[in-house]
Amino acid sequence: MLFNSKIFVSFIVFTLMVYYWLPDRWKVYFLLVMSYVFYGFWDPWLCSLIALSTVVDFWCGKNIAKHRGDKQTQKRWLWVSLATNLGILGFFKYYDFFVSEFVLAANWLGWGLNPDDYLLHLLLPVGISFYTFQTMAYSIDIYRGDIEEPETDFSRFALYVAFFPQLVAGPVERAPHLLPQFSQPFRLNVDMVREGLFLILLGFIKKVVVADRLAMVIEPYYENLATNGVDAALCMLLFTCQIYVDFSSYSDIAIGLGLLLGYHIRPNFNLPFVVPSIPERWRRWHLSMSHWFRDYIFIPLGGSRQGTVRTQINIMIIMFLSGLWHGASNNFVVWGLANGATMVSHRLLKRPLRAISALFGQNSFTKVGYYYLCCWNTFCTIATINIFFRCPTWDSATSYVEAIFLSGFRDYTDALTGVRDIPVPIFDAFGWVLAVFAVHEMQRYLNLKEKILDSWSIWSIVCLGMFWTVLSFGISGPQFIYYQF
Repeated sequence: MLFNSKIFVSFIVFTLMVYYWLPDRWKVYFLLVMSYVFYGFWDPWLCSLIALSTVVDFWCGKNIAKHRGDKQTQKRWLWVSLATNLGILGFFKYYDFFVSEFVLAANWLGWGLNPDDYLLHLLLPVGISFYTFQTMAYSIDIYRGDIEEPETDFSRFALYVAFFPQLVAGPVERAPHLLPQFSQPFRLNVDMVREGLFLILLGFIKKVVVADRLAMVIEPYYENLATNGVDAALCMLLFTCQIYVDFSSYSDIAIGLGLLLGYHIRPNFNLPFVVPSIPERWRRWHLSMSHWFRDYIFIPLGGSRQGTVRTQINIMIIMFLSGLWHGASNNFVVWGLANGATMVSHRLLKRPLRAISALFGQNSFTKVGYYYLCCWNTFCTIATINIFFRCPTWDSATSYVEAIFLSGFRDYTDALTGVRDIPVPIFDAFGWVLAVFAVHEMQRYLNLKEKILDSWSIWSIVCLGMFWTVLSFGISGPQFIYYQF
């Protein structure tokens, strides 16, 4: 069930009406049932997978807490949790990938294997990358003592795993934040309703008005790999805007739905669109997943406490795993390693970059100019790396790179001299990019969201405007990009 669908609108209206009417003691059970209805809408058998993770981690959490002081027994139960979740994730998401790579290597050695004899062509269960990480974190937190007492009510824990607003594409919630909210009396105030409605409408504006319009422009050029180099480069930049707007729109809707149900979901983005460096971008992008990798992998590996070389290695490991988490393909591995390489390079060049920044910071004009120059450089770097994120195969990604960087300067000189015009759809699409940039910077410097929420009149006008706009464009469209993970 897609957020941007008429069936979901009916689903959420029904859910809210019944939810508000029910007594508090029945609310958790009702939300649990509706969460499974939501998830099972894609395919009912998917519910068995999420139920398996739920049962295993609930049981493991109780036994890890039960054997405090006995590290060996705790470790065994922790490994049961990790093995179950990683086993489910690995089998459905990575089996065909690793088998195909093995067959490719074996055939290179002359073994003559037939891939069809070994591949299962498994369909990836929607949201599996998110809820398995969420349930694993629960077991790890109990083992590390971050959660003193495990959840004793199975229904509340099951709702924590399957909570439908953030089930499919995050944010990946932590048990210490979300789980206790399910045991508290239902509280819904006017401020939560106002913010929830605002975020839901904002999310739909981002999705149906901006992201889907950009997708309509971009898709033909990514499918036609023989496209003009200039067009390919411009679409590369447009996709980086599209993926931000698309992903953040889902998070906005998820957080807004949570507020209407009386629960707070942590934000997943902190103004990552215009940033002066790759590390800064990752500190602001997909916060829940970045913090997950930081807390459960990067810090246990030693973080930045074991010297420069070890720190850079840890960064590369994290970004490699991040790439692999996004998808079982060489493209995502390259995407992750490329992001890691840029982060490492930035850390190694920190001193000269600071010196250059101080040089341009002599007055406010040059300081601002240098800042946005760094932002533009970061944006272009991210856009280039994102070619491997967007293209479905290695061959298509390399062909796209060749179209941009190896086709010679003729395409670019023709565009600059007016011999060849930029297609109108691409030119118009950059208007949406400028709009996103403007809103992004207004929020950064003017706290635009807070000003809207602080005034009933402004909030009413803005929400009515967004509602009318969404109705004008229609809510149906392509699924969210991060549904595939």
